[in-house]
Amino acid sequence: MALRTVAIVGRPNVGKSTLFNRIVGQRRAVVHETPGVTRDRIVERAEWSGHEFLLMDTGGIVPHGQEGSAYDAIVAEVAQEALTEADVALFLVDGQTGPADWDLTIAAALRRHERPVLLVVNKVEKDAARLAVPEFYKLGLGEPFAISALHGEGVADLLDRVVADFPPAPPERPCDCRVAIVGRPNVGKSSLLNALVGRREALVSELPGTTRDSIHTDIRWHGRTLRLVDTAGLRRKTRIDEAVEAFSAMRTLRALADCDVAILVVDAAAGTAAQDARIAAEIHDGGKGLLVAFNKWDLVEKDHTTYRQVWQDFLRQVPFAAYAPWFTLSALSGQRLGRVLELVWEVHSARHLRVETAQLNAFLETVVARQGPRHHRGGVGKIYFATQAETAPPTIVLSVNSPRLFAREYLRYLNNQIRAQYGFAGNRIFLRLKKH
Repeated sequence: MALRTVAIVGRPNVGKSTLFNRIVGQRRAVVHETPGVTRDRIVERAEWSGHEFLLMDTGGIVPHGQEGSAYDAIVAEVAQEALTEADVALFLVDGQTGPADWDLTIAAALRRHERPVLLVVNKVEKDAARLAVPEFYKLGLGEPFAISALHGEGVADLLDRVVADFPPAPPERPCDCRVAIVGRPNVGKSSLLNALVGRREALVSELPGTTRDSIHTDIRWHGRTLRLVDTAGLRRKTRIDEAVEAFSAMRTLRALADCDVAILVVDAAAGTAAQDARIAAEIHDGGKGLLVAFNKWDLVEKDHTTYRQVWQDFLRQVPFAAYAPWFTLSALSGQRLGRVLELVWEVHSARHLRVETAQLNAFLETVVARQGPRHHRGGVGKIYFATQAETAPPTIVLSVNSPRLFAREYLRYLNNQIRAQYGFAGNRIFLRLKKH
């Protein structure tokens, strides 16, 4: 039996993300005084009184004809899709302002839905706001629940009502691989997520910066559970002007830290940029599995050299990522989409490859005999023993006479030889030197 889903809906700036964070128990959604900060739908597991459920935050619904920005209509559309999937809707309104015309319009639409709707009056910290709560009966959605999402008042009573009719939740299915989809703004990250999932999970627009939160969804693939995380586009720090964008960048970096494999999406039509190199460096330094996806391939003018040239251009900007598998695709048309998850699992499997110690030492003995360390910093390095200390990322420890006697070029040689022999596709190999 699937987990029940609870969606928080309402007009902009009524405190939906604050309530979401309160229930989830962490600052998962971006909260800011600017209306319309939440644009995508954000889903997290939540638990109350032994009942687990999926909690969904949505963008503010702006009634048709009242749109004030290029995003409003598409945000409302995504929120409506979320509402259709929900088992229970929490219609959040602002207790300090009283029932607004937009609330009446949204309430009329909610009454036509088959799903149960609970009317929640937020921001009732003060007595004056509590006295105004009965005014919300005019929305025709039954008894309102008075809460303060900011301070947690009344939230427990609300959740008691939410889970009252929920059946016991099934045990959580473990996630086999966490995949972060990262890149610059407007390179097609959300389009790729939607194409892989097969439904509209993230908001897609031609306008850059549409995704501000990290959005994840679990999919089943060949009997495995893959968690796909779409992230906000990472801009140069000098271009992060708003506090909201700073929060989004922080969440993107957190998603990178939590993932197993990262898909770096590059705009093939625009070419590789310096920011692509910076994002790749975050993945490389964090020891995450790396795939490079050149999206919008259908928009590229091609000849017989184009396919290889796009990778060569990328390596000029990102030379340290030569170990990454790469491919071209079009998330919009579905061109070569079937290769994505296959490569993700190939990289994930390589992260957990372990080489037996005896085999590794026999191989390194051959490599060193072919080309041994040269005189460096007053001496010649000597390797006594090697072992793979960790997987994910693969980490090999070399027991040596003195770490300072090993030049960087020689360590690069060892690294390349190990990769040529054992693969570790899409993964950085860490070599650690330890004095014998």
